[in-house]
Amino acid sequence: MPELMVQIDGQNWPLTNCAWITWAPCGCPVGALTAAWGDEVFGTEEQALRYIFPTKRERERRVRQGYRVELMGWDRYRRDVDLTARCPHVKAKTTQQALDAAVAS
Repeated sequence: MPELMVQIDGQNWPLTNCAWITWAPCGCPVGALTAAWGDEVFGTEEQALRYIFPTKRERERRVRQGYRVELMGWDRYRRDVDLTARCPHVKAKTTQQALDAAVAS
């Protein structure tokens, strides 16, 4: 397969060097999806959302709740996104594990 390119903020990137970041309604990152590897390609927002939230019902619910995805190069991901950080918007009694379980459902 030829190398697919994408333009992000005026700069060209190989799609294999990009990731779709899932952002929670509060603005915190909650997941990452490599945009292309092997024969798998997620070149559009819709393709990424379909993979992250497989059912139409779940996609529509998550988008209504304010979840979104953003395509970025791995260098920006490594510089600006920390998926290991605890969401500061979670109430103290709610555990990060509970938040992760809610995102997975």
